[in-house]
Amino acid sequence: MKKLILALTLIVTCALIVGAQDVVYLKNGSVVYGSVIETIPNETVKIQAEDGLVYVYQLADVDRIVHDSTYSPVERFYEPQVLEPAVREDYLQRGFRGIADLGLHAGLVNDLDNAQFSAAVTLGYQVNRFFFIGAGIAPALWVYDWDRREYDRHWDYDYYYNRDYKTAFVLPIYGALRFDFINAKVSPFLDLRGGYSVTDQCRGAYAYLGAGVRIRRCSISAGWTYQGFEKGFYPDNMGLLSIRVGFEF
Repeated sequence: MKKLILALTLIVTCALIVGAQDVVYLKNGSVVYGSVIETIPNETVKIQAEDGLVYVYQLADVDRIVHDSTYSPVERFYEPQVLEPAVREDYLQRGFRGIADLGLHAGLVNDLDNAQFSAAVTLGYQVNRFFFIGAGIAPALWVYDWDRREYDRHWDYDYYYNRDYKTAFVLPIYGALRFDFINAKVSPFLDLRGGYSVTDQCRGAYAYLGAGVRIRRCSISAGWTYQGFEKGFYPDNMGLLSIRVGFEF
C-alpha cells in the first residue's frame, strides 16, 4: 500500500511540474513561455515558444526575462495570460515599412499599342498588423507606337507599312494604402495608389488598384492603372493592365 501511495505521489508531482524554461514578461501584461534563442542588446529578444513558433520582441516592450524557471499548471493559472497575439518573426510589425516594385503595364483602352516599364518606391508607416499608409514615386518609361502608312513602289506593287515606336518619361507621385488580410508569412493583400504625374510629356491624374500575394518580403500582384492627360501630346486618357513584382525592406 505504501508503495502504491509513493508511486501515485511521484506521478502527480511529475504531472504538476513543468520542465525548466525561459519566460518573457511584456509590459502590456502578456507572458510568453519557451526558450530564448537570441538577444540583441538594446534591441530585440527572440524566443521559441512552446508551440514551436519563433517570436521577436523589442526590448523596449519587455518588462523582464526569467531564465530556467520551473512552473506548475497551478502557478500558470494565476500568471497573466497572453492578452494579444505576439508578433512573429517575418510578420508585419508597427513602424516604418518600405516597398519597392518593378512593373510591366500594357495598354487597354486605345487603338495604339502602349506599354510602360516602371520602378516604384513606396515609403510609409505600418499602422497595425494589417493597414499600411505611405507615399511614393513610380518613374516609368512609356513606349508607344505612331502608325505611318506609306505607298511605295516595290516589285510586288503592294503597300508598305512602317511602324515607328517612340518613348516618353512618366513620373507619378502618389499616396498609397495597403491592406494585408493575414498577419502571416503568406498573405493576400490589396494595394491602392492615387496621385498625379508631373512631367510635361505626360501630366495628369494617376491611379492604381491591384491585388496580390505577399510571401515574407516578396510579393507579386496584378491590377489596373489609370493615367490621365491634362497636358501632353497624347490625345486620350489611358488604362493599363499592370503586373508588379515587389520586395519589402
